[in-house]
Amino acid sequence: MIEQPLDQITLDHIEALVTFQRSESRTLDFKEAFPAGDHKGVRDFLADVTAFANTDGGDIVVGVREDKNGTAAEVIGIARDGLDQELRRIDDQLRALVDPRVPQFTVRELGRPDGRVVLVMRVGASLIAPHRVAHDKSSRFYRRANRSNFEMSTAEIRQAFAASQDFPKRVRELHHKAVEAITGKDMPTRLLDRPALILTVAPLSVLREARDIAVSRDYAVLPPDPMGGIHYRVGLDGLIVLVDVDEKQGARAWSVNHRLGYVDLAWTIGREADGKKTVYPKTVVDHLPGAARSTIARLRHYGIEGPWIAMATLKGIKDYRMILGDGYPVGPAWQDSAYLGEVVDDVMAEDALLPLINGFWRLFGVDHPPKL
Repeated sequence: MIEQPLDQITLDHIEALVTFQRSESRTLDFKEAFPAGDHKGVRDFLADVTAFANTDGGDIVVGVREDKNGTAAEVIGIARDGLDQELRRIDDQLRALVDPRVPQFTVRELGRPDGRVVLVMRVGASLIAPHRVAHDKSSRFYRRANRSNFEMSTAEIRQAFAASQDFPKRVRELHHKAVEAITGKDMPTRLLDRPALILTVAPLSVLREARDIAVSRDYAVLPPDPMGGIHYRVGLDGLIVLVDVDEKQGARAWSVNHRLGYVDLAWTIGREADGKKTVYPKTVVDHLPGAARSTIARLRHYGIEGPWIAMATLKGIKDYRMILGDGYPVGPAWQDSAYLGEVVDDVMAEDALLPLINGFWRLFGVDHPPKL
């Protein structure tokens, strides 16, 4: 997959595929020509799309010639004439011949100075996989491995159906473990006894592939605003980064970089002083998007791509208030623990995280969040 949001991909990014000799992979496929409309062309195109959706998602780049090793060799583009009709054709095929329909299939067209165009077809990893291709009296399921598509075996199909049905519960369990960890469970210390935000960011493929990443300190995700003493601990599941550790009271913040390919972060967002219980809104509104983007950037270093899921929980906020910029207090919150929910996005843009941030405001009685 090209390491850019789809709407930000330019011809320079496509040319870079050739410059840096990018090869086809589990999440990237090159096509010299637009998918043909004959029997083989339709079958192969639907196999490409469903294989990506059934695995980790990926990009199909049309208008790039590859060499015999699957490496991008030249950006040649395709003719623009008749393209709108051809795009409608493949959209009709995806509607009629794929069951269930692939939920994330988006096309970006990039015009060249010579009048030809390059297409980037982005397929998202699907939450409702596996997707079946029903074409020419046959019914087949495909998966992606390395740079090729493979027809799934009966055992793989059964496993995919079971994983899809159980996915929401299992991925939330990952986050629930992170919430429990702030008490010190299965951790070298606890989080300070203050209001806290716990965030889990993971690729949708986190439970589909048995990754074992050797997380290094150089590419570890740090907690938001890591001012103070930073300590690293190697654990069974990955690398833990602790901030401001007090041996008796706990840490102010931490991140857990899991070898499985996802990250938990937890940090305090308020404190009690002089009898006043205060939560600082910027510790959520500013830090949450930054933490999500930092996590994704670091995971991409290990070859992990989206779509991504982010889950967030607030703990210990009961009876706490927020002080806004004009000195006006809002709240108090009456919940002690609140799951803000989950969001799924290709790049986890700031707008995608608004449901989590808006939920934070509502817990303190603010229905129309102010600008900070």
